[in-house]
Amino acid sequence: MGNKRLAMGMTQVVQRAIAIGITVACGGLVEVLKTTPAQGAEEIRIILRGPLAVSVSVESLENLAETGEIPPELRAYSRFFNDGAFDAAQRELQRRFNIDVVTASRLTYSPLGRDVIAQAGEYIRTAPNINGFYGIRAAVINAAAKNTNEAGWTLIDVLNEFPTETIEIKVGDILSYWKWFRAYLNYDQAMIDAIQTVANQEAIAQTTIQPAELPNLSQPGTVEFEQKTITVTNPVLRQSAQGLTVNYDYDVDVYVPQGLSQPAPIVMISHGFGSRKENFLLLAEHLASHGFVVMIPDHVGSDLTYRQNYLRGGLSTLLNPSEFLARPQEISFLIDELERLVATNSDWASVLDLNEIGVMGDSFGATTVYSLAGAEFNFNRLAEQCQNPNRLLNFAMYIQCRAEFLPNTQYDLKDDRIRAAIITHGLGYGLFGPEELANIEIPFLMVAGSNDLVAPVETEQFYPFMWLGSPTKYLALLTRGTHFSTKPEGAAGASVFPAFLRGENAEFGQAYARALTVAFWNRYLRGDASYDPYLTAAYGHYLSADTPMALDIIQSLTADEIETAYGDRPFIPIEQASPSAIAEEKPPSVLADIAERDILRVALRRNAPPFGFLNTNDQWDGYCVDFVNGLRSHLEQQLSSDVAIEIVELPSTLENRFDLVRDGDVHLECGPNTIRPVDGVSFSQPIFVAATALLHERGVTGGRGMVNFSYHT
Repeated sequence: MGNKRLAMGMTQVVQRAIAIGITVACGGLVEVLKTTPAQGAEEIRIILRGPLAVSVSVESLENLAETGEIPPELRAYSRFFNDGAFDAAQRELQRRFNIDVVTASRLTYSPLGRDVIAQAGEYIRTAPNINGFYGIRAAVINAAAKNTNEAGWTLIDVLNEFPTETIEIKVGDILSYWKWFRAYLNYDQAMIDAIQTVANQEAIAQTTIQPAELPNLSQPGTVEFEQKTITVTNPVLRQSAQGLTVNYDYDVDVYVPQGLSQPAPIVMISHGFGSRKENFLLLAEHLASHGFVVMIPDHVGSDLTYRQNYLRGGLSTLLNPSEFLARPQEISFLIDELERLVATNSDWASVLDLNEIGVMGDSFGATTVYSLAGAEFNFNRLAEQCQNPNRLLNFAMYIQCRAEFLPNTQYDLKDDRIRAAIITHGLGYGLFGPEELANIEIPFLMVAGSNDLVAPVETEQFYPFMWLGSPTKYLALLTRGTHFSTKPEGAAGASVFPAFLRGENAEFGQAYARALTVAFWNRYLRGDASYDPYLTAAYGHYLSADTPMALDIIQSLTADEIETAYGDRPFIPIEQASPSAIAEEKPPSVLADIAERDILRVALRRNAPPFGFLNTNDQWDGYCVDFVNGLRSHLEQQLSSDVAIEIVELPSTLENRFDLVRDGDVHLECGPNTIRPVDGVSFSQPIFVAATALLHERGVTGGRGMVNFSYHT
């Protein structure tokens, strides 16, 4: 058995590891890469266990890709391979990646691309004990640069552009990881089995419910509605496509039922990262036809336009940490605006019931909903989770870990005007955790897909459901549903994801979402108990009978039920120690912190030319930017890092610049600062003296007009 597994690793596991590493690295990717001149790898040295290894030439792999012929170096091992193993290897070698060089360059410098390549580099090395990070990145960029085939480039192209003659692949480590991953998948299935068992038990007990006699809420209602757009002004600092701005405006699409006899409940929808408000047009129209006022704000700091600007290199970060604050604030400012409209405009007063407001969030929008419902950021927990080496399995953690760079404080984003909440395909396992989600007490509905590979259901959705403090909560599981199963076909932004992530049969998921949302909002915004039967396991089974996507609705889930299904203690602990009780170990110095995390945290002014400002291309520019980039290169050499150091930027202002440094939220701040005594802050020597500093009264001293760094000690 052991030999068979090792041999299998030399084809399917190894080739898939390379393919996955390159695919993911190029799928999530800001600066233009300075590539190493390519010389092309000549052989791949596959390390099995200890000293046991076999070398395969790239020429042999190229021949395998073209003809399917087994490499001569592996023929002696062929009897140990699974049937079709070499066919699978051939398919992986022939797989094409249609990513141009500009996009690939920018993507590989993003936090996601950097982390994925670094993790892949632990298994794919350029030399013994040397992470393959730089080799993989340079090879991918060069392969994309030299690609002349409209269909894209292949792994063979990457191998031919590798900057070293030999590539080492540690199959033993890959197989150990694969063993862990298989156990993870078993646990995932056990949790799904547990939910289905609970749903079956609940359905059996719901004998008084007659689903066939209930109206079909997935069909449009009878209420006419009008669509309009309002503009809201938000005074909070945030990053948009034009850079960091204040007092920015954002549009809100509003769907207003007509012919109302009394004001209607309001439903607000927060879209996901890289999405857009128009993706929820069909759902908004459906809810409006059932008599709800629906409002969908455009979160301009994380919408589709923002993501496209980022991929074109117009922005310096995939997701600015301030977006975790801006999104819930935008909802609250929208409610403020509605209160103003109701107080000053009789037309709005006749249609808006400000006492009945619900909020719905999809994907990244779930963090918006959690915050509005009362969950604070759990920074100690987040720091712990962001160090987890298995983050490669959870794309949602890459998004959540951007919040790690916010100043560690209580933000109090809760809005008591929110009466009930829905999230679909949400995330928040690392950002909030059991302690914070227990503070949520409003009625809650969670919709999850069992095949969600973007936000894994067991940790990002099942566990948060169990942790919710609300006495009224529902979990709706779409079996074989994905992260996109409730979104309309062709939703803007979704096309960049491969078909296996998007899934099939989305029309059923959309129908379920229409019915569930109408029932939930009627029950918990209008208080109509006649909609209770729709929120039951019995109705879910009825609605999804004879369809390829089962719907299981449950109202509770316990650790004992999961253990029964799994046959052991939970593979991932459900009840975790309170992070507040965990002593936080601080690195002995700033340099040690940078070395440990490969991250340089800086704060800069965005409105202080020529030191820190936005240029005509809406890109961060100035002397401070040049200095920070040079400092990164210096630190990489000084620390002998085999992984590129990432720069994380936070905006600094006259009010918070010294607090950011003193509290350790950033390693340094660069800008036009006055050198003066500040507790917990040290200043560099001035690196620039403005002309105005030469025009001062005789005898006056100080650092006025000088640019320097304040840094954490």
